Amino acid sequence: MIAQRAVLSGEKSFSWRLDRTASRALEPGPLAMLAARVRVGSLNRSLIAHGDPAESRQLAARAQQLTSPRSRAALASDLDRLLWSAQAPAGRWRVPLHREAVCANASALGELAGLLASPTPLYAPGVAALEELLSDGLGPVYRGDGEALACRLGACRAAMTGGA
Repeated sequence: MIAQRAVLSGEKSFSWRLDRTASRALEPGPLAMLAARVRVGSLNRSLIAHGDPAESRQLAARAQQLTSPRSRAALASDLDRLLWSAQAPAGRWRVPLHREAVCANASALGELAGLLASPTPLYAPGVAALEELLSDGLGPVYRGDGEALACRLGACRAAMTGGA
């Protein structure tokens, strides 16, 4: 009866206001977004270890940053640049990568770049794991073998898409 009166009087219903208030309360806020930019490494590791973004505003902010279209496009561009660097002649000022491993996994890297560039919803822990893989100077992108890189890329894809 109250909902009918609200609709008849032109007011928005109580449930609509409650939904709007709840959605605002769940957003991280500007301070949490700033803190998430400062604590990138530790928040990424927490997400990779299956930390729940609902438990912390900073973790929620980091998850939001990772899955934003801007961040996804930048990571897809990083994957493309990695493939280009592995196939280009070695230069004096380039970071030395494990070219054979990267070239052996070129199709998987290309698929991940395409997935990141698509509008498909992705899970933040997988995006964080891929970001960590690219930035880890001791990981299989820079040291290791093609099989280790393939394994890590498969784990990142599974974590991004929710696959087993």
